[in-house]
Amino acid sequence: MLYLGLGYLGAGLGAGLCLLAAAFGIARLASAALEGTARQPEAAGALRTSMIIPAALIEGLGFFGLVICLLVALNLGLPKSSGTEGHAASAVEANR
Repeated sequence: MLYLGLGYLGAGLGAGLCLLAAAFGIARLASAALEGTARQPEAAGALRTSMIIPAALIEGLGFFGLVICLLVALNLGLPKSSGTEGHAASAVEANR
């Protein structure tokens, strides 16, 4: 039971770290774009459009990591089947 709790804790920490890293990446990207806009205000449109695509990719990667961590957490408590149980049951029914 302890290992199941540690698995949930690991999945939660993984999701949190993934989203923190995505937020840090977007913050650095926005900081660089705002600094560039402050230095050259006439290039604000080009900087904005070149900032949106990487921000979307970083956000998508963060959500992908979150989904992976949630899938791990939701599958931790499920019983594992070896795959041979179905063959053994059909063999017992065939002998009847």
